[in-house]
Amino acid sequence: MAAAPPPPGTTVPGAGQPPPPPPPAGAPQSGKPLTPAELEAQLVEKARKWHQVNSKRYGDKRKFGDHGDMSSKKYRHDKRVYLGALKFVPHAVYKLLENMPMPWEQVRLVKILYHITGAITFVNEIPWVVEPIYLAQLTIYRLSRILL
Repeated sequence: MAAAPPPPGTTVPGAGQPPPPPPPAGAPQSGKPLTPAELEAQLVEKARKWHQVNSKRYGDKRKFGDHGDMSSKKYRHDKRVYLGALKFVPHAVYKLLENMPMPWEQVRLVKILYHITGAITFVNEIPWVVEPIYLAQLTIYRLSRILL
């Protein structure tokens, strides 16, 4: 004779439920706390893995964008990023020209917006100069150059 099903609202352990999750990787398996030497070894291993994963991403070669020949598979992702950034180059040049120092300014400090990959850089500022004031400043600059 078959066993009767459980009453509604109750569950049978293990039936229709996923297995319990495994313990975290850093947790001790036997219930004993780790010794300082074991903890140090785990930290060194994690640091080594992190460095290995991020060396390509943040390595010295990537910082300066030195990609003369990008035909190999190694630069497939970089090539995609740089080609995608090409459509924004006219805007970047426009913002650069828009924020160039005026002839009477020695230096103009502006905010810069860098793309996370370093593929493109924008000047992140809008010059707020009213045209009559600009013309007055330019006239004074030109007169001072003539008179001196």
